[in-house]
Amino acid sequence: MSEPASKPAANCNLIRSTSSVCPVCLEVIPARIITEGREVYMFKECPEHGPYKTYVWPDSDHYRWASSFRMPLVRPEHPIASLGGCPDDCGLCSAHQRRPTLVEIELTEKCNLRCPVCFMSAEEIQAKAAPGPDLDALASIYRSILDRTGPDTAIQLTGGEPTMRADLPEIVKLGCRIGFSAIEVNTNGVVLARRPDYAKKLALAGVSGVYMQFDGMTKQVYRTIRGADLLETKLRAVQNCRAAGIQMVLAMTVISGVNELEMGDVLRFALDNRDVVAGVAFQPAFGSGRFDISPDRRLTMGDVAFMLAGQSNGLLEPYDLWPLGCSHPLCSSATYIIEDQGTLVPLTRRITPDDYHREFDPSSPQGSVFPDLAERLFPGSQSGLSVVVMNYMDAFSMDLERLKECSMTVSRADGCIVPFCSYQLTSLDGKKRKTR
Repeated sequence: MSEPASKPAANCNLIRSTSSVCPVCLEVIPARIITEGREVYMFKECPEHGPYKTYVWPDSDHYRWASSFRMPLVRPEHPIASLGGCPDDCGLCSAHQRRPTLVEIELTEKCNLRCPVCFMSAEEIQAKAAPGPDLDALASIYRSILDRTGPDTAIQLTGGEPTMRADLPEIVKLGCRIGFSAIEVNTNGVVLARRPDYAKKLALAGVSGVYMQFDGMTKQVYRTIRGADLLETKLRAVQNCRAAGIQMVLAMTVISGVNELEMGDVLRFALDNRDVVAGVAFQPAFGSGRFDISPDRRLTMGDVAFMLAGQSNGLLEPYDLWPLGCSHPLCSSATYIIEDQGTLVPLTRRITPDDYHREFDPSSPQGSVFPDLAERLFPGSQSGLSVVVMNYMDAFSMDLERLKECSMTVSRADGCIVPFCSYQLTSLDGKKRKTR
């Protein structure tokens, strides 16, 4: 994805300038978004550690088209003062340009899988994993989020693996009592598969959905990414959520050379099971302190848009996936597949960009933008399938202009709400940026 580079190619063209960080020391440095041929790259140079060129997008025309989707900014209601500048003032600070639509709460560092790509899976790290916040601490976190963002904000309970917490149903109930109506559990699905009653307990507690790792439709994919054959486990988890009446989003981590050719199969599985699967999220793998993948050229949102279209048997085209207005247009894109007179069709072929701008609800989180819009424009239509492509940033691809518009956030232990990509940001040796 990124490599040391002397200078950009002589025939490069500048698209825009921004700021980024050095992958080694994480100091803020200037960066340029440039084209070389049809491809888009980020070029930056650290005074101490030299230049880096990072692949950003496969097609410059598509990149410019995606960048052109701009929705009105809705800023955080209770920001903290901006003193040192991005990314040091996260809280969210007064320089941040969009309110959170989703806040993650980490319940534990413990996990019941040992994924080869995750450094947190090491036995010595798991043995030292700190206990998560207790119910009193979680009540304070919930109330802090409520005070800062309001009850319409979606909550995602994550980890580690949140089902390692025996009190997870109580944690869901607590959030509902405090005032949140959308509380989602981010899980690998192992406990949901092994215990048919568990999904029912979560449903009774008030959970609004499950966001489950689902990396492909073959056993080998799971052996490579998760260290075990989990295909049947995933399928049982889907069945148990169906029986409990819990809607699911299938989250596919897409890694070049491992499972990128199975995106179409996952899409078709989701479509065949849309009575329980509300959406599928394709997440090109990115480097962070918890996720260790090769620094070679990695897949991006642009790559996934073109590859998914090619695997969809004509159902999708790259330009059917529109940037989501709840964040920067290069951070996530989506469509909503609906059934129209017996034929599956992307909603984005039934509306215009003007419709999108006029009907867009800034409070809708990523996966709900187009379903919410469909409900307003086509009342009475059957539920469809959300297809979302995420575009997370790491130390190579970090674009601070994008970061300022992040609406997918994490609640830190100190009560601050920070952008997801800032929270996950680590250097090449896995270290976090020091707070200034």
